[in-house]
Amino acid sequence: MKNVKQAQTYFYRVILDTVTDVTAFHRTAASCKGEVYLVGEDLKISAKSLLGAHLARVAWDKLYVEADFDCYGVFKKFIV
Repeated sequence: MKNVKQAQTYFYRVILDTVTDVTAFHRTAASCKGEVYLVGEDLKISAKSLLGAHLARVAWDKLYVEADFDCYGVFKKFIV
């Protein structure tokens, strides 16, 4: 039997109140080497997509950041 490393997922609630917040969040996500998503309702989109981040801010009441690395320190200014 092979050992399969299970990927850990980190999930935090974020607030993106302004266009400036979305732009700063996107820049931060784009600089990350791992996978980063914005999650809301039953969907998730790449946080590295500027258009996707803007649409998520407008469309979803609650936003979460999901990553395959511990992203708390990277996104702490947006985490509630």
